[in-house]
Amino acid sequence: MNKVPPLFFFFQIIIIIISSCSTKEEQPITYEQIPLTSEFVSWSFQYKDKNYSAEVPGVIHTDLMRHRLIEDPFYRNNEQKVQWVSEKEWVYTTQFHVGDLKKFEHRRLVFEGLDTYAEVYLNGVLLESEEGKTMTNNMFRAWRFPLDTVLRDSNNVLKIKFLPSVPFEQKAAKKLPYTLPDERVFSRKAPYQSGWDWGPRLITAGIWKKVYIEQWNHFLIEDLHLQQQALNKQKAVLQVNTTVYASQNESVKVSFYLDNKKMGGLEYRLKPGQNKISKKLSVRKPEMWWPAGMGSQKLYQVRVVVEGARDVSEKTTQWGFRTVELRQKKDEVGESFEFIVNGIPTFMKGANWIPLHSFPVEGKHDARYRDLLQAAKKGNMNMIRVWGGGIYENEIFYELCDQLGLLVWQDFMFACALYPGDEEFLHNVTDEAVYQIRRLRNHPSIALWCGNNEVKNGWDDWGWKDNYTTKQQKELDYNMKNLFNKLLSDLVAEHDKRPYHPSSPEWGWGHPESFTEGDAHYWGVWWGEEPFEVWGEKTGRFMSEYGFQSYPAMESVVQFTVPEDRDLNSIVMKNHQKHGRGVQIIKKAMQQYAYIPATLEDFVYVSQLVQAYGIGEAIEKHRLKRPHCMGTLYWQLNDCWPVASWSSIDYYGNRKALHYRVEDRFKPTIVASEQVEMDHYQIYIVTDKLKDVEGELIVEEFTYGGDTLYRQVTPVTAKANKSTLALDYQQGAEVAQSEWLKLTFLDKKGKLIDQEIIIYDMTEMVPQSPHFQYEVKKTEKHYEITFTTDQLTRGVMLSTSPSVQGSYSDNYFDLLPNEPKTIIFTPSKKQQEEVRFEVKTLWN
Repeated sequence: MNKVPPLFFFFQIIIIIISSCSTKEEQPITYEQIPLTSEFVSWSFQYKDKNYSAEVPGVIHTDLMRHRLIEDPFYRNNEQKVQWVSEKEWVYTTQFHVGDLKKFEHRRLVFEGLDTYAEVYLNGVLLESEEGKTMTNNMFRAWRFPLDTVLRDSNNVLKIKFLPSVPFEQKAAKKLPYTLPDERVFSRKAPYQSGWDWGPRLITAGIWKKVYIEQWNHFLIEDLHLQQQALNKQKAVLQVNTTVYASQNESVKVSFYLDNKKMGGLEYRLKPGQNKISKKLSVRKPEMWWPAGMGSQKLYQVRVVVEGARDVSEKTTQWGFRTVELRQKKDEVGESFEFIVNGIPTFMKGANWIPLHSFPVEGKHDARYRDLLQAAKKGNMNMIRVWGGGIYENEIFYELCDQLGLLVWQDFMFACALYPGDEEFLHNVTDEAVYQIRRLRNHPSIALWCGNNEVKNGWDDWGWKDNYTTKQQKELDYNMKNLFNKLLSDLVAEHDKRPYHPSSPEWGWGHPESFTEGDAHYWGVWWGEEPFEVWGEKTGRFMSEYGFQSYPAMESVVQFTVPEDRDLNSIVMKNHQKHGRGVQIIKKAMQQYAYIPATLEDFVYVSQLVQAYGIGEAIEKHRLKRPHCMGTLYWQLNDCWPVASWSSIDYYGNRKALHYRVEDRFKPTIVASEQVEMDHYQIYIVTDKLKDVEGELIVEEFTYGGDTLYRQVTPVTAKANKSTLALDYQQGAEVAQSEWLKLTFLDKKGKLIDQEIIIYDMTEMVPQSPHFQYEVKKTEKHYEITFTTDQLTRGVMLSTSPSVQGSYSDNYFDLLPNEPKTIIFTPSKKQQEEVRFEVKTLWN
C-alpha cells in the first residue's frame, strides 16, 4: 500500500529550496531528492506468506520484534531462539511516486547502507548498480542504481531481496586450498554480528541507512574535499576541491562561501563526465579547532554553489583548522608514537568504542550517541578509537566528535582474522575504503586511519601459522601485507593526507618491541591473569588497548533477567558472560584486591570496584611514564547489549565504578605514584596543562581510624605538559603501623587539585564505623548527599530506584575520615515524589 502524506511534499520543497537558495526566483528546479524512508513511504516485509509493516532504516530483527514474531534477543536466553532469522531470505517492498519524469534528465536510487547481500528490483526489473553489479555485497558503502529507463512517474514498486550471508561465506571458503581461521572474513559485513567475547551472535539484514532517489539535470556536485594548505595564527589557506558530474559541455559560475560569507568565485567550462574544480580560500586570523581540554572547537561551514544557464547545484560541509601529526621518531628506547596537535605533543586519554547496539540502525540511537560521547568528554577524554570489528560509525558519531573535541582513531573494518587476497575481494575493499575515506575526510576529529585490529598480532602470535605449509604461509603473509601495508596505505595517501598505521598493535604483548615502539595492546593482566601491579613495567609507547571485566549494574541485570536467573551459574547469566574464563579471572582479582562475595548483587558491586581500581592504576602508570608513553585508551567505553564486559558504561547507560574512576584519573593534573620497593615510592605530578603548575605535595600516613602517623609537605613545580618527579619517598620506622597513605596536591592558594590514596592491604576487612552517616538535602534542581565518617570507608555506592534516572557528580568513592564529601544527584526528569537513596560500602 502506498503512503504519501503531505509531509512528503513539504520535504521535497525543503530540498528544492536548499539546492536553489542562491539562484534567481525564476530559475527552474534543477535538483530534487525524494526520501524513501518509513517517514515518507510505507514499507513491508514478508514472513510466512504474510506482509507486515517495516521500518526503514531498520533491520529484520527489529521489525520481527515490533510485530512480536520474535522475543527480544537481549532478554534472558532469547539470543539462542532467534538464530533462525539469519538463515532465511527476507524481502522488503514499498511503492512510491516521483511525478513528471520530463522535469529531470538524470535519476538514481541511492542506498547509503544495505546489509549485506541484496538484489534490488524496481517494477519487476533487477537493477544494476553504477558498477554493473546485480547483487550488493558490502554493508560499508553506498549503492547507487541508475534509473533512466525503469522509473515510472507513479505507482513504482521497489523490492529488496536480502539473502543470508553465511552460505556466501561458506562457498567462498571452499574456493581456497586452505582454511582461514574465520569464515566471516569473506563478507564485508560487521564482524561483531557473528559474536565476540562481549557480544551476541545476531547476524541481521536490512536497509540500515537512508534510501532516496536523486533527480537532476545537466550537472551535480558529487563531492567536496577540503585540504588545508597553510595554517598559522595570522592566516589559513584552505583548498576546496569540488567534483562536478556533467552530462554536457557548459559554462558555469562557481561561488565559494565560508560561514555564509562569499570568499570568491570563478568561471569554469564543464565537460561531460567528472570535473575537478579547485579554489584556495584565505582566512585571516583563523579560529583553531582544539581537542577537548585544550581549547574550543570552531567549525567553519564551507559551501560551494555551481550555477549554469538554467541549472544550479550546491553542497555544504564543515572544517576545523588544526594540524595532527603522528610522530614516530627513533630514540634511545626504540621509536616514539605520539600525536602532535597544533604543534603541541598531546597525551591521548580515551577509550575504545564498539558499536553501541547489535542493530546499529542509522537514526534510531541518536540520544545514546550523545549520552556516551558527552560522558567521554566529561570523563576528560580527548580520543576515541573506533575498533575494527564493528562498523564505520553513523554520521552523528563524527559530528558529535567534531563538536566535542574528541579525536578519532579510525580503524578500517578488519579484526582478529586473516583475510582473502583475491582480486574480487580487494576490489570490494577498495570501493569500501574509498567511499569511507571520502565520507569522513572533512571531519577535523579524524586523527588517524588504522588498517586493522590485531591481524598482524594474530598472525605472529596466535598459532595460525602452524596450520599452513611454508608456501601457504608466504601467500597469507603477502596477502596481509598487500592489504594493510600497501592497498589501504595507498588509498589513504591518495584520498586523504592524515597519518596511516597498518595494524594495531604493531607488536603483540609477548614481544619486547611492544614496549619500545608502536602502539601496544597489553592483555597480560586479563588473558594472562597477571596482577595490576605489572602495569608500570608493561607500559608501551602508546597503550591502545588494555582492560578488565566487570558486571553491569544490578539494576541493569534486573532488566534482562527474572529472579530465578540471578545466579552466576544460571544459564542466562552464563549467556550474558561471553568470555569462557570471565568469572574465574574476576574471582582471582577479587581475592587479590577485595573479597569474593556470596550473592550476585554483591558480586556485581565488587567486580566493578576491582575493575575501577585496576584500570585506574593502569592510567596512572601510563600517564606518569610520559613521554615514553603518550597515550592510553582503555578497552572499552560501551556495550552493544547487556553483558559482563570491559566497558565503563553498560548497555543501559549506567556508569560503572570504572567510569567515575576514569574521570578522576584523566583530570588535567593528577598526583601519581610508583612503588619502587616495599617501603619506597616515587611520587609524580602529571599535568596536561601548557603552563607550569606550582603548589604543595602533602604526604600523610594514617591508620584506618584516621590517626596521623606522618606528614610531609613539599613545594612542587610541575612542568607544563609533562610528568614531574615530585618526591622520592622512603618510609621510615615511624610509619610501621600505617594502614594507608594519602597523597594530596594543592595549588599555591591551597585549593585541592588532586588527591590519591594507597591502601596497603586491600584484602583486609574493617568493620564499618558506627559514625558513618549521610544527610540528604533537596534543592530546586538536584539533591545534595553529604557523607561523614571517622574511619576510612571504601567503595561508597549511591543508588536510587531503577525508575529514577539521573546523574551523580561522583560515585563508588572512598570516604576519608573527618573529611565530609558532598555528592550531587541530578534527576533526568522532575520527580513527583522525593527520591530515596540507598548506600552500599565495601566494608558494610
